[in-house]
Amino acid sequence: MKKLKLIAISIFISLAITGCFGDKKTVVGQEFGDYSFINEKFAGNKIAFSELPKNLCSFINENKLRELYPSASKILFDDGKTFQSKSCRFLIYMGEQEYDYLGGTIFAQEDVLAEGEDWRETWELKKKASKSAEYILGLGKTAIWIERKRELIVKMDNYSITITVPGSAFKEEEVAKKRNYKNIALEIAKSTNLF
Repeated sequence: MKKLKLIAISIFISLAITGCFGDKKTVVGQEFGDYSFINEKFAGNKIAFSELPKNLCSFINENKLRELYPSASKILFDDGKTFQSKSCRFLIYMGEQEYDYLGGTIFAQEDVLAEGEDWRETWELKKKASKSAEYILGLGKTAIWIERKRELIVKMDNYSITITVPGSAFKEEEVAKKRNYKNIALEIAKSTNLF
């Protein structure tokens, strides 16, 4: 019985800490059905999901990354062989040490919706479930920026693209630079020519 109480107390404390410091929020009691986040001017995909290569590094503009991270000593791209999905990992080195880098990714994921599920409801729920999420208008069918994750998710026809911006919430030197990760994400997204 003591172990059971100890486990219950541990779970309660971890949930309380996650609720206070995490990015998740409850969707209970929130209003749904406002689809004003949908880009009515979306004219369709520039590239179909089936036409995207497994290695998406060719869509990341190295010159744009150097412009956004001017103090980078070098930029390395993963060749895509280490991933099962259509993706790219890129590392922005901030010094000469082996582990002194900021990592970013881009990956494409095909939509998988349950029968009768509406993508608009899924995206509305995705946005409302995160405290730091906001809609980005005019990009793809819709887009969500999640500040806490430094993540831009763009909805296309039948797939979505997620860009995780290189950065760190723990490296003092990086935090001191007070980079505007949202603007960086938008600049990277625009330079891919996918949207």
